[in-house]
Amino acid sequence: MKDYLVISNDKIFCKNNEISSSYNDTINILEAIGKKFKIFLLSRNSKKKISFSKKIDRKIIKLNYLSILSLKKNKKINLFMISITPRNLINFLIIRLLLGEVSGYIYLRSDGYQEYKAKIGIIGYFIYHIMLSYLKKKLKIISVSNTIYHSEKELIVTPSELDKHWFAKNKKIQTDFPNLLYLGRVKVEKGVFSLLKLFKKMKNDFKLSIVGGSKSFRETSNISFVKVVSKKKEIVKMYDGHNIFILPSFTEGSPKVILESLARLRPIIVFTEIKHVKSNFRGIYICKRNSSSLEKKINYILNNYVRIQEKMKKNILPNKAHFQKELIKILDENF
Repeated sequence: MKDYLVISNDKIFCKNNEISSSYNDTINILEAIGKKFKIFLLSRNSKKKISFSKKIDRKIIKLNYLSILSLKKNKKINLFMISITPRNLINFLIIRLLLGEVSGYIYLRSDGYQEYKAKIGIIGYFIYHIMLSYLKKKLKIISVSNTIYHSEKELIVTPSELDKHWFAKNKKIQTDFPNLLYLGRVKVEKGVFSLLKLFKKMKNDFKLSIVGGSKSFRETSNISFVKVVSKKKEIVKMYDGHNIFILPSFTEGSPKVILESLARLRPIIVFTEIKHVKSNFRGIYICKRNSSSLEKKINYILNNYVRIQEKMKKNILPNKAHFQKELIKILDENF
């Protein structure tokens, strides 16, 4: 049986077979790998549980630079890198220095070109290009979408955390006024600050909840910031308490929040930069990044809400079990 050395830039808590991270998708990935393979983990360390926690099938062995040497005689070891970051690149170079050539994968979950460009400008685009150009010569690339990297068909996966709880009876909600939700990281590349500027220009009344924000943000009568919500029931309740989900990101691969909102029959608005996330799904609406276009799209959705929901019921949504099987199959067959 193969073993996997997982490199992550995320801060992760590990104790025996329990893991915790600020990112649920990281836990989802580790849980999938742990269903069949032994995991050695090199990541930023957390001394306590963070937002999301999960017990997985196998104990994860946490490594530091010294303990990496213990893997030198392990002929079964393969590499799995979660996202391309400067820290992950440095860790990869150290691993190669200590262990020699290592085969494996990079898992791309977003468009790094656009993400780094949004963070630090055009120089970020070229920094990411240099990192990607080097790493793709050494490792195979698993992508969540051909729009962020054109991988071979068998190396495309559809990340999902949907299970039966997401498809519980849907809660009806009022549609006489816009009550929008954003759930995710509050960062420049996620478009949250751009969204706030747009809402200041809008004429109609609305409400917006930003989940994943901080109390340091200034709330208004119609904009509220909520700290990270980690329990599944609370997340479902957030979707059910709003009538439209909005994803203002400049860059996305295959965002799990799209599937979550569709599962709860909440229509979604995205901007043209990530129009590819619409795919063949019903209930996703694309608008230009200006207040006029956004207002028109909101009004259209609210005026046709019941009809839109009926169409959304026809969506076939990938679930968590399907995603994990996809990933395990790749890791098990390609070496």
